[in-house]
Amino acid sequence: MSQAGLRATRQRVVILESLLTLPGHPTAEQVHRRVVELEPTVSLGTVYKALDSFVAAGLTRRVASAEGASRRYDADCSEHHHLFCTDTQEIIDYCDPQLDHLIRDFFAARGLANFQPHSFSLHITGVKRKN
Repeated sequence: MSQAGLRATRQRVVILESLLTLPGHPTAEQVHRRVVELEPTVSLGTVYKALDSFVAAGLTRRVASAEGASRRYDADCSEHHHLFCTDTQEIIDYCDPQLDHLIRDFFAARGLANFQPHSFSLHITGVKRKN
């Protein structure tokens, strides 16, 4: 945390640890529920501020739901995409180097006027098949 330019306060450490241990892509409310088990005086506003500072510092990423209604957070900052199931509201990580290569080749061939992409992340909406 300090390497990212943030002071490692007790509250921030508990918030980050909670984010890292929760499964999937939790909301700030879900992180807050976990945090207050360890630090009962931490407010939801403090959790939002800490999560936003983690995003700004590159420690986590913000992931929107398909409707954009809730902010969800992803502790995995590696390059990957997200599949959003509209039935279950689940966000599933998806990694495909071949897809990444196709996207890079597409933009290299087409170019973007006055813009140089450094990274990308697809947000694909659909319905998870039932097994």
